[in-house]
Amino acid sequence: GRGRRLAAGHARSAHVTKGRARVAAKILAISGGSKNGTNDQMAKEALMGAQEAGAEVEFIHMLDLNLVPCNGCISCVTGKDGVFAGGSCRCVRKDDLLWLEDRIYDADGVVFVMPIFEKGLPGFFRAFQDRFAGPSHDIGMLTIAKSIWEKKGSPAGGGPDPRAFKPRYATYIGIGGSDWACRMSADFGLFGMVQMWKVVDDLVFTWAKSLTMQDDRVAQIRQAGRNIAKAAADPATYKYYGDPGICANCHSRLMYLTDDAKTVECSVCGIKGELVIDDGTIRFAYPPEQLEHAHNTIPGKIKHVEDIGKNEGAFAAAKQTEEYKRRAEAYKAFIQPSKPEK
Repeated sequence: GRGRRLAAGHARSAHVTKGRARVAAKILAISGGSKNGTNDQMAKEALMGAQEAGAEVEFIHMLDLNLVPCNGCISCVTGKDGVFAGGSCRCVRKDDLLWLEDRIYDADGVVFVMPIFEKGLPGFFRAFQDRFAGPSHDIGMLTIAKSIWEKKGSPAGGGPDPRAFKPRYATYIGIGGSDWACRMSADFGLFGMVQMWKVVDDLVFTWAKSLTMQDDRVAQIRQAGRNIAKAAADPATYKYYGDPGICANCHSRLMYLTDDAKTVECSVCGIKGELVIDDGTIRFAYPPEQLEHAHNTIPGKIKHVEDIGKNEGAFAAAKQTEEYKRRAEAYKAFIQPSKPEK
């Protein structure tokens, strides 16, 4: 059960090194791509660096797991164990997600090593992201759920897993077979932003099919393992080593031009501003008040949750009307889906 998992997590934190007890950071590496291929090899390279820095390490090959897509049921938000009930907000689908969640929650830092598909993260990771970086794991959502649970008197078995709120570190490594990679960092950034993980390194390697034989790149990955282990063991030393990007808030380089073709929105953190040119260099400028709306800040997250709550309430009310029921029935009767015979 949940209590046993928490106890196990606490029990593993101390070990003996050179005759003295100390607290060890736990670094988990999650790899995609072919089994024992480049992604697995570089995930293990990062873990070697983390172990050199004193960390306990664990490795998961993501494609060993059964992870089904999110089906949009929103039980994690509006269900009896969801956000607005002050529940655990855990996903109700039956697969390996809760096992993986447990491994991640027990880690202090996670290294993600993924192949680059269509310039960004592969579909199997995105299916995981839809569930682990969705409402059931968003710190804003979980903060609201925890508040509701506490107002109910903190009943046993309720409320979000307290490990979800633990400061956690992430390092992202993308490995591509060509130079099509411009969306990779933004995809990774969207994943970690939801849980407000602190990013240590963000490495994207293009033309990297032979990366295992490229000593300079391998050394970068070994160092990335040391960096995340150091940050997780001693948060006061935390430093972002990745690409500075264009957005000063989240380091993204991916920007979205809104309808007026003047306002620019950061595609990761959602801050709105404009692109300006200083001495021939383009930079992204935004007013300070935009930080209150950023998707990676608590104020921005709480506002997002409140907006969702209003929208869900309005939708629930609409569904009770006879007009909605009439329209829904008409669509249902119009045509049925085609399906393969089984």
